[in-house]
Amino acid sequence: MKNIIPSKLIVLLFLLIGISNNAQNTDTKKIAIAEKLNDYFFLERENIHVHFNKDIYLTDESVWFKGYTYHRKSNNPFFSCVNIFATLMDDEGKVLENQLLYGNMGSFSGRFELKDYMKSGRYYVQFYTNWMNNFTEDESFIGEITIVNKNIAPSLFNKPNYSKVNIDLHPEGGTLVNEITNTIGISVTDCNRKPIAAKEAKIINANNEVIKTINLNEQGYGRFNFTPIRGQQYTITTTVVDEVHEIAMPLAQLKGVAISTNGYTVPNKTIITIRVNELMQEALSGKPLYLVIHKDEKATISDIKFTADKLSEVVAFANDDLFEGINTIRILDNELNEVAQRIIYISKKPGIGMEVTETKETVEHIEVKGKVNYGNMNLSISMLPSNTIAIKPHNDIYTSLLINPYLDNQKTLEAKTYLNTISRKNQYEMDLFLLNQHSKYKWRNIRDNPPSSKYTFDIGLSLKGIINDKGSLNRYKVNISSLEGRINETVEINHKNEFFLDNLILADSVRLDFHLIKGDKKKTIKLYPHLSNTNRIYNKQYKPIIAECAAPEGENAITELPELPDNVNTDAIMLEEVEITGTSTELKYERAFGNSQLRGYKISDTDNRNFMFITDLIRYHGFDVEINNGKVGIFGRTVNTFQGQRTQPMIYIDNMIVMSFDILWQMQTEDVDEFYINQHAVFPSVDNRMGIIRIYMKKDFSYRSKKKSPTSYVVKDGFKRIIPFENTMYLSTATKGFENFGTIDWKPLVTTNEKGEFELELPITGQDSVKLLIEGFSPDGKLISEVKTIYLN
Repeated sequence: MKNIIPSKLIVLLFLLIGISNNAQNTDTKKIAIAEKLNDYFFLERENIHVHFNKDIYLTDESVWFKGYTYHRKSNNPFFSCVNIFATLMDDEGKVLENQLLYGNMGSFSGRFELKDYMKSGRYYVQFYTNWMNNFTEDESFIGEITIVNKNIAPSLFNKPNYSKVNIDLHPEGGTLVNEITNTIGISVTDCNRKPIAAKEAKIINANNEVIKTINLNEQGYGRFNFTPIRGQQYTITTTVVDEVHEIAMPLAQLKGVAISTNGYTVPNKTIITIRVNELMQEALSGKPLYLVIHKDEKATISDIKFTADKLSEVVAFANDDLFEGINTIRILDNELNEVAQRIIYISKKPGIGMEVTETKETVEHIEVKGKVNYGNMNLSISMLPSNTIAIKPHNDIYTSLLINPYLDNQKTLEAKTYLNTISRKNQYEMDLFLLNQHSKYKWRNIRDNPPSSKYTFDIGLSLKGIINDKGSLNRYKVNISSLEGRINETVEINHKNEFFLDNLILADSVRLDFHLIKGDKKKTIKLYPHLSNTNRIYNKQYKPIIAECAAPEGENAITELPELPDNVNTDAIMLEEVEITGTSTELKYERAFGNSQLRGYKISDTDNRNFMFITDLIRYHGFDVEINNGKVGIFGRTVNTFQGQRTQPMIYIDNMIVMSFDILWQMQTEDVDEFYINQHAVFPSVDNRMGIIRIYMKKDFSYRSKKKSPTSYVVKDGFKRIIPFENTMYLSTATKGFENFGTIDWKPLVTTNEKGEFELELPITGQDSVKLLIEGFSPDGKLISEVKTIYLN
């Protein structure tokens, strides 16, 4: 900030020396602050969002979900995030099931199958990676769902529980400071800490006089300015359902710093006011405070001085000079202690919009077309009756990836309401929400305790084997193969008779076969294999907050369960066997995720005769295939890199990415069901891949006789198998129960073309309108979250 210098020459000389020293000291402090931020946020951090097909489930249903992994620093999908763990817990934090999920180019999908003995109530699913164990903060995703067991007590629905009303005050900056103007946030919640739509709150002094009325929004948030006088007591009251609730306002600090931010009045500007009281000004003794605005390691740092006749400073920033998304404002003293803190949100561009329209109705389904205002989106879409009550307020993809990662406790917010359209009102409401939150990243940790990479970033599973053989294994190697697991690898044996194989993508219960080979010789072995990375314990397992709440009374009491759908008891129904003859040539995976831009082929008997191995078929379709001693190389026939190197395609087998092309060696074409290919597709990756090949294997290999290996091993706790969506069987979809809780369809793998277009087929359920819950992201990190209603003819 500005320095006022007297004009006398001799005084000027001494002041210049002092100013030089002070400036040098100030720059040193700024460098130290920047280094602290760089050290603390040096390691990569993943954020996860999970889109559930709905929020309330019956015990005879499954919880279906699609997950998205996000790279914090680049604001892009985290393409290399492979091992994701999911834990289902009850309302007491008891773990009911663990799963290892397969992350494929930034997304994953799966389900939890519910049990008929599960009681009604709230349940939680925590999604995390092993890498997240490195951090002090909890970087996992927590999803809350409600399960309804019609045979075991009624469930918890959306009605507030007013047996206890919480009034919380949040001074902007973190502390209430004596004898200066403070901006204070207020929030009103029920016993379960759910927002209450209270209309107003009041400040009452010791004489029982109302000195200020505070307006509250529908989420129970409000803000007000207040100048406390030390020694005077004030009370905050609010009226909820005709009952007055109150708390005592905390006493103000004798000295301190208060801040006030405004990012919604002046377009594209953020104005920050910093105030100190006289005692704080005296304690500073002319030393500066440091205004730090940062998003992770990216920061702008300014020094601020307060003179005896000036106890406030106003600083204005152009939003283009700040960072899109959550910014943390910190005020540090000369010893780098934090004295005030605030989080704000900088919106620079509106969210991506979309349109959905019905196009045609057939006997079996309704065809729907959609268009996103951005190309190549990766989407998940839940289809529910428009009057469903199976949806509760929940976090959307904006909240999970852009906002909640910075809050000390995950809050429920549908941020699309504020971010899809940039307006003064939306910016104000978002700022009001953040005024009542606190940063997850504590300055004392940033200053003193940077994280280290003690826990690995897992990519697939790791196999270690020990061969129990006293004979010489000189020049022997181990061959590991699995037709179902798409593996055919030969590895070296070390001097301890050990062998290792990393980055394996193995589904649960896959069988691995082992051969000890040397040239054409095979030897019987005793083997002790071990797989690691299959079950990682999270050191910050979620612990639900158990609120001691009385049962709701009066109008909010739950008198009866809403009407439930009539589901078919599949155990009690026997269908007649129907024999289907002939060979189907219809492509089953044509509409699967990632296949819209590929040409698909159903493998025929002619293909089996003409192309014995799948590598022959790949060569026929435009790639160069090189095979040498079991090593397979596949290259495009055009040069498309700066260095002039040949490009390689991305290859998937049953939607799992192939880490090594060697798995294709001697894979027979007759084992393949469908084959999809595009020689010229450019794939977002760090190694300039071009071309995509997707292979779908036959599920039944009984037509082939296979030799058993000397040693077999069945994978336990491997990746959860990905199965297509299977809807609950309903006796009727024309009931109020189906309208309340039923699911029409769930599409976790929807992609748009380059123009943002996509198509859907909705099953006909007799509904007049259908609600679509749509979320997703693009390869370059653009997010979308929309709710669309289609009115059917």
